[in-house]
Amino acid sequence: MTFIDKIKEILFRDVTGEDKLKDLVFLIRILCIINIVSNSIWCAFFALSLNSRLYQWSIAFIVIYILTFWMTYWDHSNTNVYVYAIATILSMLVYSFSIGPVPGYLFTLYSLILLFYFKTDDNPLYKAITAIIIAVIVIGVWFYLTSANIVVAFTRRQALILLLTNTIYLSLTFITISYSFYLKFASNEHKILKYAKKLEKLATLDPLTQLTNRRGMTNHLESFIADSSSQNQLSLAISDIDFFKKVNDTYGHDAGDYVLIELSKMFREFMRDKGWIARWGGEEFLFAFEGTNGDYAFEQLTKLKYSIEKKEFSYKEYKFSVTMTFGLEEYDSSADISETIKNADNKLYQGKESGRNRIIY
Repeated sequence: MTFIDKIKEILFRDVTGEDKLKDLVFLIRILCIINIVSNSIWCAFFALSLNSRLYQWSIAFIVIYILTFWMTYWDHSNTNVYVYAIATILSMLVYSFSIGPVPGYLFTLYSLILLFYFKTDDNPLYKAITAIIIAVIVIGVWFYLTSANIVVAFTRRQALILLLTNTIYLSLTFITISYSFYLKFASNEHKILKYAKKLEKLATLDPLTQLTNRRGMTNHLESFIADSSSQNQLSLAISDIDFFKKVNDTYGHDAGDYVLIELSKMFREFMRDKGWIARWGGEEFLFAFEGTNGDYAFEQLTKLKYSIEKKEFSYKEYKFSVTMTFGLEEYDSSADISETIKNADNKLYQGKESGRNRIIY
């Protein structure tokens, strides 16, 4: 395992499931790392450049953030957020009241507003109140520091180092939280779209045969007619399994479902490069031959009819065969699609009246 992989394993540990707080736990870990590194830099600066005992506070904050980081592995609750927030508020007060407003430590509190809004389990009113309180604290501290003239005399180099490190710290913090917002809501949007597509698929799919259902086929045909040019041909055929009730009565309804499933597999393969197939209802199927005239569709259906006749169905100890009757109608652009389907259905009825196991065109 490489060093980068090891770091990823540590950061993502216990947050790869469906825990609703997993994204918040991961965010707290990243923020803790940013604060540990930042306080380490400030600790060195206070000890070596300013000769100030303020570095002791930096060490204390490093310990607190390490403990907060460690807490995320055994406590996936909002406690981590509050501990992190308290540590951030305390560090802001200590640094600001020790060296004044110049480095801008007090503005670190604004990151807490984003953090609390990132939490999705709070009342929005509480979030707004928290944001107002934080803004009031920042403004109040700034006015107090400037009016009390709490300012440490830094050299130009020292002031630049403090301002630069704090700017980098603030930038990393805001970027991390903002990017987490993006990942979270982009993920939620993806889930919503995926769920919507799943619902749409379920609404247009027959659960038994996994073929398009009547609704799905109707939508498809309407789109095909609307999008196709007048030269694009379409032929529709409605088919029905002959004496299907006898299959159910003789071998059981499970055997009937078995026949529907096996025939659907055959139809799906048969129509793969010809158009669409749908379970129209019960033992009826609708074939849509796209870009095909009635004569060609009739030839193809004849082949399919013979294949059905020769197919042997084996269910438990039973072996049997079935036949099907077809009603075929070529679509006329001057007529409505529902009229074409009705004509095909009438021809199907004629085929059943005249002996079944035939194609009426």
